[in-house]
Amino acid sequence: MTPIRDNELGARHAEGPQALVGLSQLALDHMEQGVCVYDADNRIVLVNQSYLSLFDMSADIVHVGTSYREVLAHSAARGNFPQDELDALYTKRIAQIAGGKPFRTEQQLASGLVMALELKPLPGGGWMTICDDVSRLARLEAELRVQTERSQHALANMSHGLIMYDGDSRVVVCNERFLNLYNLDPDIVKPGVSHCSVIEHWMSRGNLPGMPIDEFRHTRLEDVRARKAKTLLVMRYDGRMVQAVSRFLPDGGWVTVHEDVTERLQYEEALRQQNFILDAALENMAHGLAFYDSDMRLRVCNTTYRKIYRLSPEETRPGTHLGELIERSMVNGAFTSEYSPQQLLEAASARIANHDSSPMRRRMSNDTVISVRYCALPEGGFVATYEDITDRERAIEELSEQYRRFDAALNNMSQGLCMLDASLRVIVCNRRYIEMYGLSPDVVKPGVSMREIMEHSCDLGIHPNTTAARIYADYVERLREGEHTLHRHLNDGRIIKLNHKRMEHGGWVVTYEDVTERHKAQARVAHMAQHDSLTDLPNRTLFREKMGEGLNQVAIAGGAMAVLCFDLDNFKTVNDRLGHAAGDRLLRWVASRLKENVGEHDTVARLGGDEFAVLQRGPQPQSAERLARRLVEIIGHPPPLESQSIHVGVSVGIAIAPDHGLDADELMKCADLALYQAKAKGRGAYQLFEPEMEEQARGRHALEHDLRGALEAREFHLVFQPQVRLDTTELTGFEALLRWKHPSRGLVSPAEFIPLAEENGLIVPIGEWVLRTACATAASWPDVTVAVNLSPVQFRSRGLVAMVASALAEADLPPQRLELEVTETALLDDSEATIEILHQLRALGVRVSLDDFGVGYSSLSYLRKFPFDRIKIDRSFVGTLGESPESVAIVRTIASLGSVLGVETTAEGVETIEQLDFVRECGCTAVQGYYFGRPCPAAEVGRTIERLSAVRRVA
Repeated sequence: MTPIRDNELGARHAEGPQALVGLSQLALDHMEQGVCVYDADNRIVLVNQSYLSLFDMSADIVHVGTSYREVLAHSAARGNFPQDELDALYTKRIAQIAGGKPFRTEQQLASGLVMALELKPLPGGGWMTICDDVSRLARLEAELRVQTERSQHALANMSHGLIMYDGDSRVVVCNERFLNLYNLDPDIVKPGVSHCSVIEHWMSRGNLPGMPIDEFRHTRLEDVRARKAKTLLVMRYDGRMVQAVSRFLPDGGWVTVHEDVTERLQYEEALRQQNFILDAALENMAHGLAFYDSDMRLRVCNTTYRKIYRLSPEETRPGTHLGELIERSMVNGAFTSEYSPQQLLEAASARIANHDSSPMRRRMSNDTVISVRYCALPEGGFVATYEDITDRERAIEELSEQYRRFDAALNNMSQGLCMLDASLRVIVCNRRYIEMYGLSPDVVKPGVSMREIMEHSCDLGIHPNTTAARIYADYVERLREGEHTLHRHLNDGRIIKLNHKRMEHGGWVVTYEDVTERHKAQARVAHMAQHDSLTDLPNRTLFREKMGEGLNQVAIAGGAMAVLCFDLDNFKTVNDRLGHAAGDRLLRWVASRLKENVGEHDTVARLGGDEFAVLQRGPQPQSAERLARRLVEIIGHPPPLESQSIHVGVSVGIAIAPDHGLDADELMKCADLALYQAKAKGRGAYQLFEPEMEEQARGRHALEHDLRGALEAREFHLVFQPQVRLDTTELTGFEALLRWKHPSRGLVSPAEFIPLAEENGLIVPIGEWVLRTACATAASWPDVTVAVNLSPVQFRSRGLVAMVASALAEADLPPQRLELEVTETALLDDSEATIEILHQLRALGVRVSLDDFGVGYSSLSYLRKFPFDRIKIDRSFVGTLGESPESVAIVRTIASLGSVLGVETTAEGVETIEQLDFVRECGCTAVQGYYFGRPCPAAEVGRTIERLSAVRRVA
């Protein structure tokens, strides 16, 4: 062995430390972090390439020996911070370094990069700076903030209440609209609270689920277990109804959207984000560093590396092989792997050999995630960096979850939603918006402009009779005016309500709601408010409106307008006999006939009940009279109802503007007066208003006023007309006839006041007075009957049978001595009910006769339904016996019919011997008339009885 000379040995000893320094410098140059070490005089003793690169500084200026102030001056000259801040920054940093404690700060460079600087004092004097580029973390934080703001904007502008639960049935988020909707306490209903607790608090606020509370709890729990989408209708604490729609999410949670459906009027309330807490980690990142030689043996590592892999300084001595380090860290529990240490080592060797410096993710036992990067060195060996990216990974995972939840909430809304930036470009929109307009998802996506969307929708034919340019111009003009609501009418008939709300940092949130059904309902309500529900004709309100318009036209442009008031005759009879359904069909038939026969610009209305009216322009009164004649003829021949022929007609009153006035109320009054006169003619007629009708109406009202006080003032009295048997001339009884002697009018004709009393209902108390007075008077007569007329109105009032029984008992008059006379009109009103009352009266023992036989519609049918004791032939037939062959035939027929049925027949109005002989020859059994005696007061009845008895003896 050749001995080594001393000078060679000394050279080798000198090369050792210098080689180690070079090796350390090589390791530092391969670090991603920038490192700069200063001595006690604040001059550089060590600096790596990353430090120069991060601050864009020159190695010709910043090198070993450069002072800290010179470094700062060079950095300011490179534009990393303003030069006028150099002195202040240098003084501040030197003071902090002199404090002897490590500190951390951040610096944003002119390039936009953000640097984290960590300054640490060294044990032997001097200090070091470690720099790291945290711009990526800053950008991620900014992205998270922007996404959070967007989420908050979207939820804050929802008009629905929304609550979201996670897979453990705990609240993830609920908006303020949800809390306000049910008056809930935000300190109770908040993220983390269980679903059961929310239900308990919800019900404690007075909200009602529409079912028993226990059943509601059970149902909701079952829905959650079954993952079954559900729509519920619940009652809010104040009685308003809310629809809750639940949809379940793939992760086990669910979203419930709550909408106030009482009015379906949208109250835009701010929604705010309750949960969606983003963990802004990624701060204070520290990298592990290790340098390996070409034999994969450790030469240098830092403390962070040891901490990450749970290795002690003894276990990480220089020269330790990478395979041994992997094995020891796994034994120490730093991480586990499905691969063996040898397999991990082979994978690392392959990466180094292929110069693959891409990062690898390794999950540690403490759930941290480490990014490992191997960078091969040209001279052999490699540098390994270990970055704890746990916070970043968690942040990305949370961001993905936020996106998922936001998308779930957005796409489960019943409304469409589109968020636009200040340039009217789409930031985000939900599925409902695209479906509502039938748009293509390939066109409508983030970044597309609203102008392009409108062009797309017009190409689809969604907007009728317009162009995309016109829609867009109008849209922009409306946005200039600020927040607003507008309605779009689509070509398929739908109506979409758009509500625009500004976003705090510019742009718009637009919600889209299909309000077609709501508008249709409002239109139906508006139509119903002015139209009759049965006939769909204009009602009284719309008729008066049209009448006012017509009168204005007459006043301004001239011409004439007629008002025709129609009233059906005998409608109540149809209603009572055949039922209301048949009556309704008749009214609809009449309405159709009216509409068919009026002009295109005339108005037909139903004013109520069986009252109709028509407004007619044209030459007047000729046009109105022609129309009235035609409708009287048509309506007088209605079709059968319920397989039965019916007898109805119509009476018409006509008033003309301007002849009878230009005031709507005055004109209607004139038409009503004319209608009343038409009815007085005998119905089935029309009447044009005449001025004297007003005087007649005033006279009628005055008569009605006097009539109301006549009974109490004892102005009524009875007269009695005898009734005689023809075969024996025997007096059989008297008919009680009512008379009214007014103190100033004198005797008022029954033909004048009886119809008036029937119209206003006074006939009921007056009729009762007549019956009781007649019974009391007849009680003192010999064994003869007293006949009392009953009005049809009395049959419609309750208690007729009881009143008759009471009158008989009060007078102590035997029932067989009372005969009640009923007209066919009473039977027409409600034949079945009237026949039943007649049977009850017959059961009392009284006699019942059919008065004025032959002038009605269905006399023979009534004779089949009830066995009358007497038929009275109307005086109109008897009085015309010498003039009318028809009257002769009618009297003969009625007398023969009575004989066949075994019913007495009384001829009324017999005044001459010729009439007497004729009715006797025809077969009548009794007579009544002036021939045997005029009606006389009660005091003269006795003399009449004696006179007729004497006549009988002579006969």
